[in-house]
Amino acid sequence: MKKRATHKVDMDAGIFRMVDFRSTVVVSVIVGASGGVACAKIVSGIPMARLPVEKALRAWTFKPEKQNGGPIAYLGQLDFLLCNTNCGEIG
Repeated sequence: MKKRATHKVDMDAGIFRMVDFRSTVVVSVIVGASGGVACAKIVSGIPMARLPVEKALRAWTFKPEKQNGGPIAYLGQLDFLLCNTNCGEIG
């Protein structure tokens, strides 16, 4: 689903710059027919990261999906690996 994103916004790092953490935040997303995020719901992840991830994701836009020649809304899931230090090769 990240490949369908046409505009991405990073989350506000704020307090995350001051703590050592690593977490995956999983988000269910409904993309509206125009490509904007109609709904974002955090499925899992550390509590302090949920609001900043959701806020950033609501500013994303995606390629619209089409069916029978017209745009439609669609549901997807995004996984975000958040890591400040000790991220290893994936950081």
